[in-house]
Amino acid sequence: MKELLLGLDGGGTQTRVAVADANGTLLGRGSGGACSMSAVSLEEALLSARTAATEALREAEVDPADVRAICAGVAGASFEARRLEFEAGLRETFPNAKVSVIPDFAIALTGATGGNPGVIVIAGTGSVAYGENAGGENHRAGAYGYLIDDSGSGYGVGRAALAAILRAADGTGEATSLSTRIPQALRIASLADIVPGVYGGGISRVTVAVLSRIVAEAALQDNDSAATAILMRAGGALAQLARGVTDRLFADADLPFPVSPIGGLWDAGAPLTDVFTRSLRRFAPNAVFQPPLSAPVEGAVRRAGKVLDDRK
Repeated sequence: MKELLLGLDGGGTQTRVAVADANGTLLGRGSGGACSMSAVSLEEALLSARTAATEALREAEVDPADVRAICAGVAGASFEARRLEFEAGLRETFPNAKVSVIPDFAIALTGATGGNPGVIVIAGTGSVAYGENAGGENHRAGAYGYLIDDSGSGYGVGRAALAAILRAADGTGEATSLSTRIPQALRIASLADIVPGVYGGGISRVTVAVLSRIVAEAALQDNDSAATAILMRAGGALAQLARGVTDRLFADADLPFPVSPIGGLWDAGAPLTDVFTRSLRRFAPNAVFQPPLSAPVEGAVRRAGKVLDDRK
């Protein structure tokens, strides 16, 4: 009888699944819709997970009954009641498997470091830093959401850009090319449409986060000082998140440890990354800023292997 591993990466817009044998060799992949515990219903999250898993199993040409261990890294896993219901749904689908549902940033770390100690700093729609050390300790900084604090996130950058163009229009802020770029991106006729759009829901949280790309374009193509300053502040905020984790877990580290960037905001380039890396060198001289070794879903597969080992 086969012993298969299933890793799941459930995010706010997409779900990815990978199926592997007991040695971790990948056999098939699949994808589905949104799976965030905080953004979609339980039914939709489970449908996304099952759709992605079915596709991966079909590609691998294996039987779902042979899946023995599942690790699902899911956004919003801190909503415990939802997490337990989601876990029960996976057990119902895969009755022969031991199931572990954990936060998505945990599998992202495992993928980034290959299961070794280290830190990740996620800067996507939201922001979070997370790390694990050789002593088995872990710590998270951030991930409080846009209503409380998402400093250094795509949403935070987009929100700052909206504030910048409104201040420029008021005469209380500097002129910026964002005043032309952002209305074009939002397809609005007037800056007066911004406030009712944001507060009325016409301009969604995701839309605001996507404006971070416009900010990066203004900084790099227009040499716009307002856009550059927004990205520099984001780099500083991400450095503070990283420091919260490195100070807790690696304060006495004698050996190098990786710090890996994850998320689309890192594509904003030098205005953000230069501030981050300069700060990182100051407070964590043993940290090595490097790209992730593999994707979060592969980290989920690796963790599923640990679930299988623990069961034996």
